[in-house]
Amino acid sequence: MQMSMVQPVFKLELNHKVSPGIVIIAKYDGTHPCLTASAGYDKIIIHHPYGGISSGRAQRSQAHGEVSELNVSQAVVALAAGPLRPDCTRDMLLIGSPTQILAYDVHDNSDLFFKEAQDGVNVLITGSFGKSNDMLVIVGGNSSVHGLSWEGNEVFWNVVSGRVTSMITFDFDKDGENELVIGCDDFYIRVLKNNQFIMELAETGSVSCLSLITEVRFAYGLVNGTIGIYEEGLRLWRVKSKQKAIALQWSGESLACAWANGRLDWRDGASGRVLRRVQMRAGSAAMLLADYRSLGAPDLVCVSDRGEVLGYPPYHENVGFNATTKKVPSEEDRLAITELLNRKQALMVEMQHYEANAASEDMDDRPVTGMPTNTRLQVAVTSNDDEGCLDLAISTNNETIVRTALVLAEGIFESGETLARHPTINNLRSLVYAPLKPPRDVPIDIHIKALVGYAESEQFHIFELTKHLPRFAMYRTAPSTLSKTKSDNFVTFRITERIQRICIWINQNFLLDEEVEIENEDMKELNMTFLSLRDKSQLNMNFAANGQVKFTTPDIGLAGDLIQSLAIYLNVGDLQV
Repeated sequence: MQMSMVQPVFKLELNHKVSPGIVIIAKYDGTHPCLTASAGYDKIIIHHPYGGISSGRAQRSQAHGEVSELNVSQAVVALAAGPLRPDCTRDMLLIGSPTQILAYDVHDNSDLFFKEAQDGVNVLITGSFGKSNDMLVIVGGNSSVHGLSWEGNEVFWNVVSGRVTSMITFDFDKDGENELVIGCDDFYIRVLKNNQFIMELAETGSVSCLSLITEVRFAYGLVNGTIGIYEEGLRLWRVKSKQKAIALQWSGESLACAWANGRLDWRDGASGRVLRRVQMRAGSAAMLLADYRSLGAPDLVCVSDRGEVLGYPPYHENVGFNATTKKVPSEEDRLAITELLNRKQALMVEMQHYEANAASEDMDDRPVTGMPTNTRLQVAVTSNDDEGCLDLAISTNNETIVRTALVLAEGIFESGETLARHPTINNLRSLVYAPLKPPRDVPIDIHIKALVGYAESEQFHIFELTKHLPRFAMYRTAPSTLSKTKSDNFVTFRITERIQRICIWINQNFLLDEEVEIENEDMKELNMTFLSLRDKSQLNMNFAANGQVKFTTPDIGLAGDLIQSLAIYLNVGDLQV
């Protein structure tokens, strides 16, 4: 990684504070790009370096000669722009307030439409969607998305379970039609195609930004500091930072990220490794890819919350940022050098341990740091009804002890993503427990790192394991003596599937003491009852011989998750519930 050797190709000051995330670049005259941003509660600033705005509501700013101010009557929560009118190539400005949308022609000083948004406005974008090639205004609200034509008429509408926080449109399934990718605060990224969700990607935090990379790849950022790349619905990589990602852009051959603290970094698209990094003087407000210098090639335009604008050319791995910089080593050379250095360091540490063992070993006594070669780390997960959680048991297979255990998992622990267990000297044992309480029903990979040795050891061996928690791990099988409570809260639907496949789905998605197996080949129906570790509520699943399925639960969200999981496993596209 190379630090702050990168110089911007242009720099300017807006002399206005900028609201993070509410910044766009548009061509209101069809030719010259203008940076537009929210500069407070109800004020919008427009930077027009290629000539002033001749007429209209925007007034020239006293703080900057190339900036005009546009005052609106309500709070500005979202901005977007695009060539909405079919007979015009000029961009129209879209202003989103908490309950209203205004489409404004800056060049002609005229309103295209003014629309009430009953579900609120959180995100505004422009783009084509579905079978239509027309440019639409797509609005993300508190629990829905809907599309508007350039005249303000509603073209489509759909319900989303969470608050919409980010959206992009592109041809996700490569069928020639654009799909809508939606990021929500309920930790899901959803893909909408023709008013039907074709994919849901579970994440570990509220989605803060989405960005298109190629026709099959897109990048995402979460509020908890995670960024990553998906390719055709499969995650290629993800990394975690203590800062929130404000914006992501594919720049040249790498993924550029602007963080809340003003740090900008360029990462390798295949691994997420940092290639370049610079630091702005203030926090980041936006990062956009645009030809702001009108040279025919886009620059990475980075805006700080104090109004500083920096422009960087796209980063290319083998070239650098300009022709005068020294050519950097190839990717293969860097990977080979890194691997050899890591191997050298590991061998040196291992040699030091062997030397320490040989020096302290006594023929009549057990080695102070040595341990049996057959030592293994064992991990199991059990239900804890009293605490309403899962107990992760970490143990060894002999008399060695677990000195310290680190449990890494996203979205489980209230205090962060890591839980440490380090018993006192008097309580050292070969068994350590760690409580797990997933707040949502999503599959989770638990990474365990444990220091194992003897109680009197000064050096310990590090064991690493990964344990997979199924999606519905917080529901344990109810005892046969439990009296079933009658409930009017249920969902029912019909499927045509063998009971054997239903058993496989249950075994894969629930944490069971014993796997569900069919008693005989003639078995045609199945009935199971579970108890929630969170609130002790009952879940009953009945699969009848005629294909009728009934899920009885007081939690409608759980019912939806069960149906979604079963439909994906059985590859069912349409299901009447």
